[in-house]
Amino acid sequence: MSKNRPNPKRKGRSLQRQMALDVLFEADVRGLDLHTLLEERKVVSTHMVPIGEYGVTVVEAYADSAADVDSMIEAASPKWSIERMPIVDRSLLRVGATEIMFLGVDVPIVVSEIKSLARDISSDNAVPFVMGVLNRIGEIRAEETAGLHNDIDHLPVVDDSSERGE
Repeated sequence: MSKNRPNPKRKGRSLQRQMALDVLFEADVRGLDLHTLLEERKVVSTHMVPIGEYGVTVVEAYADSAADVDSMIEAASPKWSIERMPIVDRSLLRVGATEIMFLGVDVPIVVSEIKSLARDISSDNAVPFVMGVLNRIGEIRAEETAGLHNDIDHLPVVDDSSERGE
């Protein structure tokens, strides 16, 4: 990973995605608690760049919903269990899936950003794999949302005017 030395070309949310990825990767490799590691990364030190607000948001959202995010990743990649994925690819997918599922970031933006990170830090095979899984997560979320709207459209209308004295 980047050892908390961010790519100088990345700025704003792109930089924070990279830093969130670093935290998820390090926690996975070292078997550390995400919240504890995140607190360490918020502190300014002489050898590290502290993680910023958006990076913190991504890590906290993943940490609070890790089981849901990992289940969604596995649902979108049925031939690969989460444990079988290379750690860097798993971390990339966790950042991307978290943004799609909990932070409301549009799928094309997430796919583009994570693809850029994958090109920099993972294998050539990772790019199409990560893009495919994230696009599938976007499709699943769209299907869930459409299903929710369809369910609402078919709910019976309750006439409660008699209860209100109308």
